[in-house]
Amino acid sequence: MNENKIRFLAGAGMLLAAAIWGIAFVVVKNSLDTIPPTYMLAFRFTIAAVLLAAICFKKLRGLKASTVRAGAILGFWLFFSYLVQTIGCQYTTAGKNAFLTSAYVVIVPFLCWLLFKKRPDAFCVMAAFLAIVGIGLLSLQGDMSVNRGDILTLVCAVGFAMHMIYIDRYTECDDPVALTALQLAFAALFSCLLAPILDGGFPAGIFRPAAIGSMLYLGVFSTMVGFLLQNVCQKYTSPATASLLLSTEAVFGVLFSVLLLGEQMTPRMLAGCGLLFLAVLLSETKLSFLGKVFERFFPDSRMDSAYKIDYESLYREGYRGLIFDIDNTLVPHGEPPDARAVQLFERLHAIGFSSCLLSNNKLERVASFHRPVGGHFIENAHKPSTANYIRAMELMGTDRENTLFIGDQLFTDIYGAKRAKIRNILVDPIHPKEEIQIVLKRYLEKIVLHFYKEQEGET
Repeated sequence: MNENKIRFLAGAGMLLAAAIWGIAFVVVKNSLDTIPPTYMLAFRFTIAAVLLAAICFKKLRGLKASTVRAGAILGFWLFFSYLVQTIGCQYTTAGKNAFLTSAYVVIVPFLCWLLFKKRPDAFCVMAAFLAIVGIGLLSLQGDMSVNRGDILTLVCAVGFAMHMIYIDRYTECDDPVALTALQLAFAALFSCLLAPILDGGFPAGIFRPAAIGSMLYLGVFSTMVGFLLQNVCQKYTSPATASLLLSTEAVFGVLFSVLLLGEQMTPRMLAGCGLLFLAVLLSETKLSFLGKVFERFFPDSRMDSAYKIDYESLYREGYRGLIFDIDNTLVPHGEPPDARAVQLFERLHAIGFSSCLLSNNKLERVASFHRPVGGHFIENAHKPSTANYIRAMELMGTDRENTLFIGDQLFTDIYGAKRAKIRNILVDPIHPKEEIQIVLKRYLEKIVLHFYKEQEGET
């Protein structure tokens, strides 16, 4: 099975786990009325651990001490996270509980950075914040006050982040099924030991049919199946991506609330679902498909400066006409031609090149720059319109095959040259001081240039 298919199946498995956990939000909230939180954890973890051990007992034979230790650590973080989350749910709203729990989406990549020096890429960071905003739109209702339940739930989010990070670490060397069974067994042990201390006597409400059904769902599906899917599937993806996929449990939670409890889906909730979907897409694909979309803006070549181009080599290759942008290509924005610019054009004309300045600026600016450097010029060029690229070639007596364009902006200079089918070179802007509309375009250019670098194999 190829790597892409494995990654797809791993992602699908984690989405299934998220759907199972989405239903569990409804089950847990209803069950807290009759079963105290630590006993609830004891029941669900014990059911899950016993069943998984019975199903996968062969994988538990001859366990190494290091595997048992890893299972104990995972079990601790799992128990701790669920305990503070379940207790917190008693003191805050279900919506705020879901939102604050899902803060692990943001926490995971930064904890990886802190603990293991695995610096998150820009896509993971952007996706994490998109996801947390989406979950907020889905979950937060009413006031934004902070109470004891909110603080506990934030602590729970840190615990879930640690759990996810250690899963990534331990599944590299140990069998994920054995680790799942061990972590559930240890979580059950911690829960059973602490339940009488934290919650008092055994809850009689557990023998009600509804409570039995709830515990079976939480034990079999939400705990055994859900965490088995997480541990197996996370072996084939990163913890940051896994955290985003699993955070979609908020989406499923809303959907099942609508289906099972008759709640209404508001425009705000739909916007949250959309942001979460975008976050998952961003993390999983790195938006690589946009590379094809942005290719129309990719320069043919890229250089640090117009003054570092080997013009003699270009002349030997057969180029005879050079079209230049002015501002931030040859001089800082609005500046007159300096000695370096004048000397460049003297050199180019001595080599045998014809030149033309092509600028979107007004006549006064372009004409004043043209006088010391010579050649031809066109003002108010309306780049990226192709008309004045063609006119520039007519003025120089050249054609598309022997003309080269040099400029610093992708969406005007380079895009216009590509549309006119003229070879082009993108150069870095000379000075950061620019008009506000250009500054804003620079941010969009960075996105396009990311995909350009990726295609060119740059780091």
